Amino acid sequence: MKIPFFQTFNKKIKLFDLDWNDKIYLYDLTKKFPWTDSSVDIVYSSHTLEHFSRDDGRRFLTECHRVLRKNGIIRIVVPDLKHFVGEYIEGRILADDFVEKLDVLYRNSNNALKSRLSPFIQFPHKCMYDNQRLLEILTEIGFDARIRAGFDSDISDIRLVELEGRTENAAIVEGVKR
Repeated sequence: MKIPFFQTFNKKIKLFDLDWNDKIYLYDLTKKFPWTDSSVDIVYSSHTLEHFSRDDGRRFLTECHRVLRKNGIIRIVVPDLKHFVGEYIEGRILADDFVEKLDVLYRNSNNALKSRLSPFIQFPHKCMYDNQRLLEILTEIGFDARIRAGFDSDISDIRLVELEGRTENAAIVEGVKR
């Protein structure tokens, strides 16, 4: 879906600090995907799933399963809850900083408009995962899944899309549609 004049509007009010390519389309990933069943080879999702509610996240993963071809690959990268809890337990994150580190709150802004629009332009985490839970969920949906490391993938050109900084302190699970 394209939103007419969005780029022009965004540049004027500087709501988002983005320079979008004209080929990028906005789409509500909590809805049924526009692709047909078994029509996609690979789904790569980095730091997206945690912004959905638990139910919307499950629907998203189920839609990924629907559109993937047999033997299609899904790769999910999310912040690793186990990492942050470990940092807290070991005293490297203070108790009053813990929730902020999880990125579940709206960030403060010096811009009054941005502050008022926070619920519409900021997307804090709504659900957190670790490798084990992601593995269980993908398996329940119908994937043969396993825990992976950054850049360790059955996707041959993974280095074209995966960013090193996004794999640090992350849970990474990759699955194949049975």
